[in-house]
Amino acid sequence: MTYQVQFLRGLRIHGFFEIAMKLDIIPVAKIEKRFMDTLKNENLIKFASKYKLQTLSDQDPGEAVPSFREILNNINYSTIKLPDKPWQIQYKYRNSEGVTNIYLHNEFLTERPSIIFHHGLGRLNPLHLKLFANKILLEKFNLFSVKTAHHDSINELRNKFFNNFTNLSCGICSSVLAIDEIVDTHRNNSDQKISVVGVSMGGSIAALHYFYFNSADYYFPIISYPNFGEIILDKNIKEFVYNYESVSKNKSILNSFRIPKELMNKPKNKIVPILANSDEIINFKKASDFWKGYEMVNFNVGHNTIFVKIEDIRKLILGKVFG
Repeated sequence: MTYQVQFLRGLRIHGFFEIAMKLDIIPVAKIEKRFMDTLKNENLIKFASKYKLQTLSDQDPGEAVPSFREILNNINYSTIKLPDKPWQIQYKYRNSEGVTNIYLHNEFLTERPSIIFHHGLGRLNPLHLKLFANKILLEKFNLFSVKTAHHDSINELRNKFFNNFTNLSCGICSSVLAIDEIVDTHRNNSDQKISVVGVSMGGSIAALHYFYFNSADYYFPIISYPNFGEIILDKNIKEFVYNYESVSKNKSILNSFRIPKELMNKPKNKIVPILANSDEIINFKKASDFWKGYEMVNFNVGHNTIFVKIEDIRKLILGKVFG
């Protein structure tokens, strides 16, 4: 039995082929028109108020929250690989727990590179993946995606994910660990390249994996930067944060995702930050200041309208990986 056959049989045993979701690839132009029409008619702040999507609703303003590094070093987690199901990262840290899923969307071929996609915060995450993935990517890459814990419903998001900062941080940590699980699997079975792409919160997660693990070949964090505490407490989005005036004074939240100096020396040619200079969610100045000195790409669009540039982003990724 060849090594490749052994590996593919192993994937079948663990259920990867059985659960490999056949993506319903909707023509991008059609999605973008529908998506943009929605955005034009629905102000983001009004949308948050309408559906009461306020973060940190249960957060004690005076609590000293654990840093991302502390959570990463102390979280209890296990990787579950069962037949006919997605791979799972099951985690627990203090009172926070959840399950993050890993999906493979096509047949794993050892002779082609892999790419990992991570969605943004909220229930639009399936749309993010459909906007990103097209037939070219599915042909050229083994396409994996990660779905953060508690992203199946608005109630789960509201009550188990962004209701307090530790829950949110643990969910992000589990996604970083899920990415690392995929990278390890790829490395153990292929000599091809592997890349990580993330949008918004997913961009922060991709960047965190770059700084803390740095085991993928390329990283493409889109409309984001790694300091999620600073992002959440930015005055640009204070309408999204419950009790903002009190919570925004919490220095432990502000600094929780700050990258330690000793981790800032990673190879800069491995990562291409992609920003929107009219971003109404991520503070463009703070993001561009953080990524100063990196191979940064800026588009003249807003946070959600970054998707009108998805074809340019795909070309950038293809050029980096295959160029």
